[in-house]
Amino acid sequence: MSTFSEALSLSQPLHEIAIRTSIVFLTLVMLIRVIPKRNAGTISPNDMLILVVIGTIGATSITAGSHAVGDLLLMIALVLLWGYLLDFLEHQIPIFRRLMRHEQTELIKDGRMLKRNMRHEMITEEELLSVLRLSGVDDVSKVRLAVMEAEGDISVIKRTE
Repeated sequence: MSTFSEALSLSQPLHEIAIRTSIVFLTLVMLIRVIPKRNAGTISPNDMLILVVIGTIGATSITAGSHAVGDLLLMIALVLLWGYLLDFLEHQIPIFRRLMRHEQTELIKDGRMLKRNMRHEMITEEELLSVLRLSGVDDVSKVRLAVMEAEGDISVIKRTE
């Protein structure tokens, strides 16, 4: 029985684990929030690499070299708790939701590409045309509205003739 309790014991002080995990996780959440929502339906190799590197740096910062099972379980629990708490706050408090989530961005309106919004979201004309083709649209003039959603996907609403 002592082996089990030893396996789950903490090698670092509880408050240190909680503070480090919270600071790193919440900082990463804020940094990810400032990244444009550019997705266009797929994730590019550069975007994938960035996410892997950020995740690795974040994990290294949170664990601070700890390999104790108790420490790691506590860190995982804290990250899950923060994730749940942030989701709960977004759901309950509209102003918090606006701070934590991207807004929708119109990319095409009434058959016209909105170049300024496309530049802001870093979407090229070729990427947008590709999304239109995948939506069964062969001409921009046939689009009533194309919107980049908060998650980075592009929704297309065709004109009704």
